[in-house]
Amino acid sequence: MHAVLLSLSLALGADKPPSEKPTLAVMYFDNQTNDANLDVMRKGLADMMVTDLVSWDGVTVVERDKFEAVVGELKLQRSKYFDQATVVKIGKFLDARYMLAGTMTFSGDKLILDARLIDAAVNKNVVTARANGPKDDVFAVEQALVEQVANGIELKLKNEGARRKAKVPSLEALLDYSKAIDLTDQGKVEEAQKAFAALVSKSPTFLMARERKEQAVKALEEYNKRKTEIVSASAIRVAKAADEALKRENDFAKLSSSEQAVLLSMRRVKGHFLGRVLRQYISNREGQLRVVLVPKKQQALEGMKNLYANHRAMLDELALYGKTNGSGHSGTITAELMNDIADSRLGPFTIESEEAAFDRTIRFVFLGRVDDGKDAEDKDQNYTVAPTWADLSPGDAAALWKEIDARIDQQMKRATAASAADRDRTAREAIQAIERKAELLTRLHRDEDAVGAWQMILDAFPTDSRNPWREKEIKKLIGGEHDYERDRRERWEKGLKTCEDMDLRVGSGGAADELVKHQGLVGIDNFWATVTKACPATAKTRGVMAYMAKDLAMDAARYGDCELSKKYWRVYIEMDGSVSDMLGYHKNYTPWCEYGDVTKNVLWMRFTMDGGWTPEVDQYLSSVKSYDGKQLAISGHNKNSSVDLSLYLVPEGKGWKCRDATWRTRDGDQVTGTCTAKLTKEAADKGDFDEGSFSATFTFQQDGHGMKTELTKGDFRVRRQ
Repeated sequence: MHAVLLSLSLALGADKPPSEKPTLAVMYFDNQTNDANLDVMRKGLADMMVTDLVSWDGVTVVERDKFEAVVGELKLQRSKYFDQATVVKIGKFLDARYMLAGTMTFSGDKLILDARLIDAAVNKNVVTARANGPKDDVFAVEQALVEQVANGIELKLKNEGARRKAKVPSLEALLDYSKAIDLTDQGKVEEAQKAFAALVSKSPTFLMARERKEQAVKALEEYNKRKTEIVSASAIRVAKAADEALKRENDFAKLSSSEQAVLLSMRRVKGHFLGRVLRQYISNREGQLRVVLVPKKQQALEGMKNLYANHRAMLDELALYGKTNGSGHSGTITAELMNDIADSRLGPFTIESEEAAFDRTIRFVFLGRVDDGKDAEDKDQNYTVAPTWADLSPGDAAALWKEIDARIDQQMKRATAASAADRDRTAREAIQAIERKAELLTRLHRDEDAVGAWQMILDAFPTDSRNPWREKEIKKLIGGEHDYERDRRERWEKGLKTCEDMDLRVGSGGAADELVKHQGLVGIDNFWATVTKACPATAKTRGVMAYMAKDLAMDAARYGDCELSKKYWRVYIEMDGSVSDMLGYHKNYTPWCEYGDVTKNVLWMRFTMDGGWTPEVDQYLSSVKSYDGKQLAISGHNKNSSVDLSLYLVPEGKGWKCRDATWRTRDGDQVTGTCTAKLTKEAADKGDFDEGSFSATFTFQQDGHGMKTELTKGDFRVRRQ
């Protein structure tokens, strides 16, 4: 079991690359008010601080939901103030450098917040802060505390107005808000939606609550869509009845035929229930392929382990039952239980043949196929989970391959020794056993082994009527006839060698899907690592790289990982992808993800103006090199003002120096000033990035007065045109 856990950890828990800015996480403050009813308020306070800190530049802030997930995953106790070692441990899980911890207490009618900012990398307090004020002025107290923390690590306020989003009307409103998000954490979507609606009705100016209400409405809509996948009360009753019946599994051989039939019926129903439970730990948006969700990987592993054990038990029991009985019927089940099975859609509960159950086991282990009952139209329902059990538990996979081969050997011996009357039947059974293996090997892209299996049939049964079709299958596998899947794989392999645009486009989708099927979400990162190693981004490859990054972003969103999706949209923009196209794809196909402004970490031109204001030049960011190579112009525009800034660099030795800069004033006049600049990275070709730092000074006349504007602490990352 330890080896299986390690496999899943490796498959699902790849490290993310460090962000350009250090990451800060807000922990739950310890409740020292002596009022246990306020324990839940730590969640609302944390959410409030996160919302505030997002308005400051210099750190990336971890969402409270992610912190909650890590606390749940580590099964940490939240009733006591986190000790320093635990803080550092959580910091590592969140990949966060800074951890903000603290306490909240009352002194009469005064609220007191104490905080310490811990640098988890060195396990050291870097800032301590205290703020206090009237209880109902919790917003002002929180703002004062955050300002002390931000100033302590020299953060710059980038959006004063955005801080007002965290404005809580009163302590009572914060408590109600905290209770509502706690309901969300518990998965009580209907109750959470009602709680947020009531809070907004009572406090209509509470913006955080209003936004959370909108999220809760969306969550409720998703919940209603997934009701057929949720484990219902009737499903729980069926599972309990199945468990009760399966208590006699160790005495299966001693049971009567009718008792064995009941147990086997309940065994099949239990398998459907386990498949239904597994749905709660995997993605739910992609039609057929469902990927294990990283925060729930432990539960998913346990669910898949239980499913495999149920398959194995079914095969053992059917082997005993089939010696004296047939398949297709079921044992006697009470009318009440039959109603529950119908209501929960956990049927059918008829007894399968041993061969059918063996096929089902193979499909689960090697292909990830899970059966979980009936759908709304009363049709058999199934889905595919990734990674497969074969990828997570290679030992079980190896044992099953041996069993497949043993069954083939057994069937071949029967066919060879059969009498004339049984020859056709035994030959058909042997062929079916070999075909099962050949088809599985083909699905797994083990082409040479699949050819060997098909050839085994041709050699042993040369006159079988289906042999021409099998010859055709062999020709597809060895390239004698066109096959779309093989052609796509060959185009991909060729593309990785030549970096040709169309070969990469044609082959990339199948290659990425294959990795996800066998590795889970980490397959997306591994796919991209393979691509970038083989074909670095150049003017020639940038277009196809953007195409592939777009597909990965879409896949990640469909598999339920919006952060991973955001990562690859950022790559898409870096590869000169269209922002408007990205927004269109998002709106039409993946609206459930919240991306924010993914371009901010791709292109920028920032500075401090006159020692205080920090406008961000955020449009038309580019660099252009003159034909003779003697000038490099770096420029940008601010969409919320008339700011236009251009820097003109000229060669100096092996580098560049800033010759002059131009600036458009608020009156629309363009002025020229002095500047300094350092180019720390020069674009290799068009589409690549120029990066560096700068400062500039402008003197000009405005409204009849001499004016001076200084731009300091400037830096840029712009795309070469």
